Amino acid sequence: MGSYSPEPVVLVTYHSTSIARITLNRPRSLNALNVDLLKQLVEALRAAHEAKKRVIILEGAGDRSFCAGEDLKETLAPETGSGEELRAAFAKLQDITRLTSLSEALVITAVQGFAIGGGAEIALAADFVIGGPGAKFRFPEVPIGHAATGGITLRLTHMVGLLKAKELLLRGQFTPAQEALRIGLLSELVDDPRARAMELAHELEKLPSISAANSKAGMERLVFPNMEAALADEVNIASYCFAQSDAASAFSNFARRRKQKAIPARAAVVNNNDDTMTRTETTTMSSFSGPTPAPESVINYLRSFKDINSAFNHAVQEFGPRTFLRMGGKDFTFQEIHHSISKLAGGLQALGVIPGKRVLVMMRNSVDMVNAWLATNRLGAVWVPINFELKSVTLTNVINAADATVALVDPEFLSTFREAQDGRIQHVFDTKEEGPTGLPALYHLGSPVTSSASVQPSTTAAFLYTSGTTGKSKPCILSHQYFILQASALIETYGLHSGDVLYCPFPLFHADATALTTIPAILIGAVAAISSRFSVSRFWEEIRQSSATVYDFMGATLALIYKQAPSDRDRDHKVRLAWGVPIPSFAADYEARFGHPLYTLYGSVEASLPIMQQGPRVEGSCGTIRHGHHLRIANELDEPVPVNTTGHLLVRSDRPNAFFQGYFNNPSATVESFSNLWLHTGDLAKVDQQGNVYFVGRAKDVIRRRGENINASEIEEELLRHPDVIMAAAFAIPSDLGSGTEDDVKVAVMLREGSVTDEKTLFDWTIGNMARFQVPKVIELVTDMKKTPTGKIEKRWLNAEGGKSFDLRK
Repeated sequence: MGSYSPEPVVLVTYHSTSIARITLNRPRSLNALNVDLLKQLVEALRAAHEAKKRVIILEGAGDRSFCAGEDLKETLAPETGSGEELRAAFAKLQDITRLTSLSEALVITAVQGFAIGGGAEIALAADFVIGGPGAKFRFPEVPIGHAATGGITLRLTHMVGLLKAKELLLRGQFTPAQEALRIGLLSELVDDPRARAMELAHELEKLPSISAANSKAGMERLVFPNMEAALADEVNIASYCFAQSDAASAFSNFARRRKQKAIPARAAVVNNNDDTMTRTETTTMSSFSGPTPAPESVINYLRSFKDINSAFNHAVQEFGPRTFLRMGGKDFTFQEIHHSISKLAGGLQALGVIPGKRVLVMMRNSVDMVNAWLATNRLGAVWVPINFELKSVTLTNVINAADATVALVDPEFLSTFREAQDGRIQHVFDTKEEGPTGLPALYHLGSPVTSSASVQPSTTAAFLYTSGTTGKSKPCILSHQYFILQASALIETYGLHSGDVLYCPFPLFHADATALTTIPAILIGAVAAISSRFSVSRFWEEIRQSSATVYDFMGATLALIYKQAPSDRDRDHKVRLAWGVPIPSFAADYEARFGHPLYTLYGSVEASLPIMQQGPRVEGSCGTIRHGHHLRIANELDEPVPVNTTGHLLVRSDRPNAFFQGYFNNPSATVESFSNLWLHTGDLAKVDQQGNVYFVGRAKDVIRRRGENINASEIEEELLRHPDVIMAAAFAIPSDLGSGTEDDVKVAVMLREGSVTDEKTLFDWTIGNMARFQVPKVIELVTDMKKTPTGKIEKRWLNAEGGKSFDLRK
């Protein structure tokens, strides 16, 4: 299903006539050592010496790991597993030490994240070891029946002392960055080890070459006179250990754990009978270090799919009798859905739905809604789900813009729909009626369509609308590959697998339920458990009933869940992770209470998912830019601004169809969004020196007050820290200084049931807990807030009237 050309696992760049930078390039596998990486690393080191490079920098790609040691899923003896093949690999491991600690070149390692086993041995064979805040060393070999190599048994003793070396090697515990610096595993601890390594390399290249090389050699010989003997002994001991059952168990145990986390490429799939699944173990906060990405085999598998039709056809073949959808208390297999959409596609085709035509649906979440989507795409047509809350002129405009051939409408919306569309769409079907104009009859109108229309990756699959929280929502044109790429990003980054049950309580006219729940289930054979709607009172019960292992959140949903009274069933679930936006200030408490990690990202209908959390969560950050994407924080002229400066968030992608294709029937807005060859997200953000992205807010959601640009989202986040506040919306109102001069701040606040907090009490709290420029001028307590179906507050409905005003001067 297409070829895939992997990137080199070792990258080499020369930064001057004297400096070579060597990067271990398997970030999704934590830069772990497999045969290819080991071979290429030794070749790169030898090439650097042959080129007479005086300084060598060793680093790992990505932010999570310098090198996580041997890759157990691939082993260092993949061909035969024989002792001879292992000894050849061990010899290369020892060669790395010879080419670093025993060479004439000065070697610097930049330890960003994990340095485990062989990775720690490589790092500590350098002359200078620069660590970042997330650096962690570990020697796990002995506890799992292996043996250390790389001369570390001799080297570590001199570095940290005999007793400490025994503790590190025999117990296999993690040593974090500060402790590593204290005991002598690090030369320096800095915020950006890679930048510091390059800075130091330029300092070292200025040293006289003969004196520097000979001084290094003299110190090494004085401290480690028996290094060659130690290297030979380690190979013998390692070979012997690997022949024992303990070492063999390490591989089999790893494979068993991994089997539950990923599907093999294409042919074989983990058996996932729901009744054999066990409850997720209670997880401690110390293990929430960051998402575990999918292995490379799964990534390669995902890249073979370019459109929804071929992905679903493959799923029916591979996963046919397995559960695909879990909705309304019922399970539906891939094979059952295939039969249903074959019949519905036949009915739609009989009504004149051909490639390029549009089928509009105004429905609550249901199996019929999913069937309508997949049946429409099977015909090469365009699925247009619209918000069922729309009415009047807004609904009329949406219907007219879609220019649909057929409409499928739930009966509760039918009268409103008919009035708004005024006969424009000839074929309107009631989703529940049993007669000839009912959706059930449509399943039997034509001959079943069992094969899919031929589509291109760029063929339009659907229109999804922007959320419309600050202005009118707009229909976004989305291709087949757009959905595949979004789903693949989620699977790859957060390690979704075939054993997962993906729970989503948001509507199917939104990307969360479509691109990020239904399509991932299709790609990996997981279960899409889609609720009819989000309900805080039913949330955990639905999680338990559906056996959910993953759920997503957005808007105020986490706050609503968290503000519920604690229960002895808070950890009675199978959830292993949740993802979404925004990450609230109480995230750590939420994780501790409910026993699973929260992962975050940045996305929109237009931009898909260019930014995701790819390592340990950084407070306030929504993640880092994904591979294959580019980011610019820009001023009003689209020029880049300095690091840590707020500006407009612009993105690009190397992948075709990664973004939306424009706003339907709105060419001017489309051109504006792609001006200067960047996609303009309409959001404000900033980026720190480590590449962490911080979402600041919508560009239209900034309040200018007393010389300060205040982000409404930050005021809302602060207010949510109050124990009685469930939801908060901050927005600009005219200042007392006069219209057009500057803004003042008003907040609408919804309190938990039974709260006795009033406006004055809340105002006093803001004075003691928020920055002066964030303290609201007006507070209005409300019993409800108009929200989008995905939980976002619709601020365009808020107004300046009402509430209690306070004198900030006092």
